[in-house]
Amino acid sequence: MTAVTVAPATDGQPAETGQPVRDKRLEIQALRTAAVLGVVLFHLWPGAIRGGYAGVDVFFVISGFLITSHLVREAAKPGGVRLGTFWARRIRRLLPAALLVLVFSAGATYVLVPEALWQQFLRETVAAAFYVENWQLSWAAVDYLAAEDPPSPAQHYWSLSVEEQFYFIWPLLIVAVALLTRRRPKARLTAIRAVFLAVFVVSFAASVYVTATDGADSYFVTYARAWEFAVGGLIVVLPLSLERVPGRWAPYAAVAGWLGMLGALLLFNDTLPFPGWVALLPVVGTALVIWAGAPRGLGLRVVGHPVVQWIGTVSYSLYLWHWPLVVVLPETGPVLGTWLREPLILLVTIGLAALTYRFVETPFRTGPILGTTPRAFLFAVLGAALVAAAAVPGILHGRNLVEESRGQAEALASGDTECFGAAALMEGCRNPELDGVLLPAPIARKDDTGRAYQCYLPEIETYAADARPKVCHLGSDDPDALRVALVGDSHGASLIPGLTRVAESSGWSVDTLVANGGGLLPATAGDPRRAYREALIEHLDQEAYDVVLVTQRRNPNRAAGEPDPVADQLAQAWKPILERGTKIVALADNPYLTPEAATCLDEIETLADAGACEMTRQEAYATSDPLAEAVRLAGPGASLIDLSAAYCDEDRCPLVVGHVQAYRDRSHITATFSMTLAPYLVRAVEDEL
Repeated sequence: MTAVTVAPATDGQPAETGQPVRDKRLEIQALRTAAVLGVVLFHLWPGAIRGGYAGVDVFFVISGFLITSHLVREAAKPGGVRLGTFWARRIRRLLPAALLVLVFSAGATYVLVPEALWQQFLRETVAAAFYVENWQLSWAAVDYLAAEDPPSPAQHYWSLSVEEQFYFIWPLLIVAVALLTRRRPKARLTAIRAVFLAVFVVSFAASVYVTATDGADSYFVTYARAWEFAVGGLIVVLPLSLERVPGRWAPYAAVAGWLGMLGALLLFNDTLPFPGWVALLPVVGTALVIWAGAPRGLGLRVVGHPVVQWIGTVSYSLYLWHWPLVVVLPETGPVLGTWLREPLILLVTIGLAALTYRFVETPFRTGPILGTTPRAFLFAVLGAALVAAAAVPGILHGRNLVEESRGQAEALASGDTECFGAAALMEGCRNPELDGVLLPAPIARKDDTGRAYQCYLPEIETYAADARPKVCHLGSDDPDALRVALVGDSHGASLIPGLTRVAESSGWSVDTLVANGGGLLPATAGDPRRAYREALIEHLDQEAYDVVLVTQRRNPNRAAGEPDPVADQLAQAWKPILERGTKIVALADNPYLTPEAATCLDEIETLADAGACEMTRQEAYATSDPLAEAVRLAGPGASLIDLSAAYCDEDRCPLVVGHVQAYRDRSHITATFSMTLAPYLVRAVEDEL
C-alpha cells in the first residue's frame, strides 16, 4: 500500500495520455480512505469486514495510475525519465515512516514477544527492511513446516514490498520503451500501451493459474499482482478519456466502481480463490472510480468531506502502524484481552498515524533532510542496515540457543534419564533431578525437527507427473534384519527421530517414505497425487518389507466417532499389501492443539509457565482419526498402536510432558519428544509381530 502523490499536470494535454490528471484528486483520497479502513477494520474485526483484505488491491491500482501518470509525462519531456530522481522521490515519501515502524517492531519483539518467536519475527523484519517480505511469506506459505507460524509485526510489509518492486521495474519498462522508440516518438505511447497490455494479460493469467493451483503462494508473489498495477497504468495510456466518451456516463461509472469496490470489502471472505479472477471486482471498481474523475453534487460532498480526505492523507501511516499494534499490544497485559482491545488499538493507531504524518512523513518528503538524490539513496542504505543491525543479534542469539538446546535434548533423550519425556506419563513418574529443565528451549521448539524433514517430500513435488517417493534408510544393512517401511505424511515424518533411535537400538532396517499428503491411499482419477501414489504402491510391491508402519493425519473436518470415508480408502489400499503377507501396523495420530492451547504454547518461556498449558483429553481427541476404523475394515494382518497414554492421562493432556515440550506446533510433535517415544514404539511394534 502507498499514499504517493502525483505532480500536477503542467502541459495541459490530457488527451494524449487518456485521463486528465488534476492538481487535487478527491476521489483518489476517498479510495485510499475506503481501502485503508477496509484493511484495518478487517484485521481488528474480521467478522464484520470480511473482505477488507481487498483494500490492498485498491492501493495497487491507485499506485499504478499515479506513478504511470508521472512517468509518462516525464518520458515526453526533454531528457526523459530521470531514474535516480524518481527513485529518490519514492525514498523520501516511503522509507522514513516505514523504517520508523520497523525499528519499533524490532524493539517490541525483544521486549514484549515470547523468545520462541524471536527468530521468525526478526527474520521477517529484515526482509521487510529490504522489501522482500512478500517473497519471505511466499516461501513460508509453501513450506509446510512454517505454515502454522503466527503473523509477525512486519507481515503487512508484503504489500509494500510488492509496491517497491513495482517502483523499481515500472520506470525501467517505460525508459526501455522510450529508448526503443527514440527515432519514432509518435509511436511511443502506442508501444507503452502494448507493454502494459502484455503485463496485464500475462500477469492476470499467471494470477488465475497459481491461485487455482497454489493459492498460498499466489497471494504474495509479485508476478500474480502486477496486472493490478497495469490496470492503473492503462487508465493513463488507453484512449478512453472522458473527452471521447459522453460526460453523462461518468457518474454511472463512478457509482458502479464504488459499488464494486465496497462490495468486495464487505462481502468477500477467506474462502474465495484470491487474488485470481475474483480480484477483478475491486480492481475494476477502483479503475472505474479513477476514470470517472471528479465527483459532483452529493458524491462531491461525501468524498470531499474533511474527515474522508484526512484519513486518505494519513492512510500510509495508518497502514504501517495498525498491524504491529494488533500483534504486540495484546502482549502488554490482561486489560487488552477484554472488549477494549480493538477500540484501543484503533485509537492508538490513529494517534500514531497523525504524529508520524506530521513529524516524519512531511518533513522528510518536503524538507531539506533528504533533499538531494545521493542523500536519499544513502538514507535508504543506512536505514535498512540499521534495521538489520537491530534484528541480527536476536537472530544469532536464537541460533546459538537452538544448537545448545538440541545438544542437551539429544543427550538426555539418548541416555537412560528416568522419567524424561513420554516416560513421565507412561510410567507415572517424576525425576527431581530435572527440576527447572525445559527442552527443547522455547526459542528452539519450532526448529526441533531432528532433521527428519530432510527425508520429506514437499507438496509441489508430490504433484509432479513423474513423482516418486523419497526413500531414506535408517539402521541395519543386514539382509536378515527386520525390514520396516514408514509410510505417511508430515506426522509420520515427525516420528523419524524416534524411529532412528529404534532402528539403531533394535537392529531394524528401516526405510522412510514420507511426503505431504503421503498417506497409503489408493491412486484414483482426479487425485493430484495420483502419480506419487502409484509409484509408492509400486515401491512397496517390489520391496520385501516385513512390516509397513502407516500414519495418517486426523481429519480436522470430522468429529471423533463420525464415519470417515478416508478409513475405507486406507483399507482399500492396504489389502493388496496384506495379501502378500506383509503386516501393516497403523500408528494412531497424536492430539491436535486447540487454538487456546496453541497460543499458550507460544507463550511458554520457562518450565513454570508450562503448568497452565494443557487440554482436556476430550479436546485433544475431538477430531476423527480414521486409522482405527481402517484397521477394522482391513481385517487380519492389520493392527493399531495407540500411544495416547504418552500424551494424556485419563483426563488431561499437558503440552509439556516430563520436562519436554511435546508439540512443535499445533499438530506436530518435537524431535525430542519423538525420541522419548522410541522405547514404547519398539515394544508396541514387536508385540504385534
